Amino acid sequence: MRHHSLPIGILAIACGLLANAAPARAAAATWVSGTGTNAGSCPITAPCRTFRFAYGQTDAGGTINVLSPGSFGPLTIAKSISIVADGVEAVILAGGAIGAGIKIEAGAGEIVSLRGLTIDLRGTANVGIDFRSGAALHVHKCVIRKSTTGINFVPASGTSELTVADSVIADTIGSGIDVRPTGSGSAQVVLDRVRVENNSQNGIGFAGTSTTGSVTATVRDSVSAGNGPLGIFAAEQGSGTTTVMIDRTASVNNGDTGIYASGAGATIQIGDSTVSGNGGAALFTVSDGVINSYQTNKVTGVGVPTNIIPMR
Repeated sequence: MRHHSLPIGILAIACGLLANAAPARAAAATWVSGTGTNAGSCPITAPCRTFRFAYGQTDAGGTINVLSPGSFGPLTIAKSISIVADGVEAVILAGGAIGAGIKIEAGAGEIVSLRGLTIDLRGTANVGIDFRSGAALHVHKCVIRKSTTGINFVPASGTSELTVADSVIADTIGSGIDVRPTGSGSAQVVLDRVRVENNSQNGIGFAGTSTTGSVTATVRDSVSAGNGPLGIFAAEQGSGTTTVMIDRTASVNNGDTGIYASGAGATIQIGDSTVSGNGGAALFTVSDGVINSYQTNKVTGVGVPTNIIPMR
């Protein structure tokens, strides 16, 4: 019996077709553009249109880069990833079905970094950034406005880190930044050069009232101004502690209290800071909360610190 074989050229073409039919692999870096198309693997030469599509083409630990201005839609994040918009307007204008501009439901070791985004939810009932789980959230040079809560940080287990720098949270119908772990979650927070302004509820809040874990926070070179009842507060009840250091920061012109501590486990220390123009008290403690003041503050209004810390 004679055996027939395909010519080598035909075999080569067939192999090439099979290779081209293989699914595209995710990339370490992808790109989006206001004029992009949701197709392919989102390289810089053919950017995609939305964060959601580009996210699916990006490796864990990779980066979504913004090539040209646009509105890129909401996104749920479940892996380590960075979204970077340097010198380019990158906007999220809706929360959609996820109820947030950015929602983070990541694993215990996952780190999310957001830089240069504008999240403007136009007064709708959506959170700006809603962090539910993950190792860390880093927010740099972002603007969040007209959401419900600007940044909602509510890890339920482990110790999660929140860092916000050079950012603005304003005009929300709720609170600006609300750190409120649940379950056994703990939070370690640094706010550096952050402006939290004109939010209908509180400006910056740290609450350990719903967790057996602890909250440790530093607020530095920042402003909480023109918010609803409270400028900056710490609250604790139960076995954990909520400890906040306020350094070179202003809490001014808020509706009621500038700096507020509630509960025996809540301690705030303030230094080189200004508290003035608030509608009620400058400083207020309740239920054995503690406010310790260094002798370098400028405080006007009702209320005195629990303790004065002498200069060394």
